[in-house]
Amino acid sequence: MICKNCDAVLNENFCPNCGQSNKVAKITLLIFLAELSDNVFQINKGLFYTIKELFVRPGQTIRNFLVGKRKNYFKPIAYVFTLSTLYFLLAQLFDGTTLIDDTVSGYTAAANDFEKGSSTEKVDRNIVPILNWLSDNYAITTLLLIPIFSLASYLSFFKTGWNYLEHFVLNAYITGQQALIYAFFTSFNLVLENRDLLVNITLFSSIFYNFIVFWQFFNQLNRKSVILRSIATYLLFSLLFLVITGGLFLITSLYFKFTQT
Repeated sequence: MICKNCDAVLNENFCPNCGQSNKVAKITLLIFLAELSDNVFQINKGLFYTIKELFVRPGQTIRNFLVGKRKNYFKPIAYVFTLSTLYFLLAQLFDGTTLIDDTVSGYTAAANDFEKGSSTEKVDRNIVPILNWLSDNYAITTLLLIPIFSLASYLSFFKTGWNYLEHFVLNAYITGQQALIYAFFTSFNLVLENRDLLVNITLFSSIFYNFIVFWQFFNQLNRKSVILRSIATYLLFSLLFLVITGGLFLITSLYFKFTQT
């Protein structure tokens, strides 16, 4: 047997060269749940190595993890949670707001305008506490969005050889790296007065990074197909997000309506 991490010959349960277990298989539900419960909050030497590799060769790095070379890499769930938390803390430190904060403030302002009579568009204020919770728990909110985006990428890149949970891992690493991009640009809040411009630059940079990763990761496809499927991923994600959040908001509104009567 050959070690999937370092290609050394294996005669035991663990590789004598790198120490990785010989029981490394394709990502399945059981393996995914095991990874989820395996020291999610532990910071180890793989964090900075993973950050570097995901900037230098992101597609190959994620493919390495999925095919079994996992010992040197930070676990995907821990990765996105750690870096999303870092971004949230830096946003507070630099007196900035996260992208989710912008959504919450916009929705709250719309609710206030409706109550004052300055807007005819009805906005349900009962949803505001939920949005505030999502804003205050940025890392958890980010994790909750990954399954939706992963479904979009799985459908857009259907029949490319990767299952849904592998798409989840792919997008978890991308999301974690995007949090670093957000963290980098949030420091410009101190010197750049044009908030809208900064948000647009940040969003463009994060989406561009996503396209680069897809370009490298799905290298078996022709380039035109990768670009079109990447665009389809974002369009499908937007649709799924609107349907799911719309349904949740409707259920929430009905709940508050019946509990208050």
